[in-house]
Amino acid sequence: MDEKDSMTPDTIPQSTPVDRTVPAGRKNRRPVVIGVAAVAAIALVAGGVCGYRAYENHRVSMAREACQSAVTDLGKTAKSYKALLGADATTAALKTDATSVKDAKTLDTLKQAVGAKTPAMVKCDASGKAGLDETAAKADKTTKAVKADAKALRAAVRAVESSKLDKTVADADGLYKATEGNVQDEKTREALKQAIAKRDAGAIAKAVKAVNDSTAAKTKADSEAKAKAEQEAQAQAAAEAAAQAQAQTQQSYSAPQQSYTPSYSAPQQSYTPSYSGGSTSGGGSGSSVPDFVPSSGGYGVEPDGSWHPGNIIQH
Repeated sequence: MDEKDSMTPDTIPQSTPVDRTVPAGRKNRRPVVIGVAAVAAIALVAGGVCGYRAYENHRVSMAREACQSAVTDLGKTAKSYKALLGADATTAALKTDATSVKDAKTLDTLKQAVGAKTPAMVKCDASGKAGLDETAAKADKTTKAVKADAKALRAAVRAVESSKLDKTVADADGLYKATEGNVQDEKTREALKQAIAKRDAGAIAKAVKAVNDSTAAKTKADSEAKAKAEQEAQAQAAAEAAAQAQAQTQQSYSAPQQSYTPSYSAPQQSYTPSYSGGSTSGGGSGSSVPDFVPSSGGYGVEPDGSWHPGNIIQH
């Protein structure tokens, strides 16, 4: 057997008692360790506080940047909306008369769109993250509202312009139909028809002017031709009347001349010769010429035997 195995408990030697006392040097280091640990704990707490503050400051800084960005976007959107309100297209649409559009309701919609209030600006003057976040949210909400107002305004302006074009096309089409056969140059109506098909307001305006000018030219030419025809008709009628009068005059001049010779019969005179003096027989004396005065009633007999009024011949 091995010697170790043959040993009994009684034969096992007792170990020497262990001295558990701390050396004096190690006892002096314990307060140092505790102090270091306390300092480390304090430093750790201080570091945690500083870290938290740094973290919180970072969060506030980020919130402020986000707020400022939102406010900047709001400013740009509001500026764009103001520019849209003063744009030439908007001004022209606002000046449009109800008679110039096909649908007058578009003008009412435009007035409502222009009447939207311009939003008030906001500032990122909050000191905490919560306040900054609230301001940023308000700015974002206002920006969306302004963009919606701008979109509505653009749509209203386009609606008015479209309605104006509809009215222009309708009027041009009416002019095209009404001027058939009434223009001096038919090409002007063909150009108008093409402009209507393209819905080109500028081309329509140009074509409408050309058609109107051509219509006026034809009207003038027709009027002048009518006046000339009337003058010629009047001149011809006057010439015919003059010729007819001349013919009648010539006819009256060439009629046979009739001579009128007054005829009358002398009044019969009766008388009874009276004789005086001697006898016609035997040696008596007497005149062979009877002595009488004929009564002629104002007529006399000339010695040659002709009658002459007013003379009385006595023998």
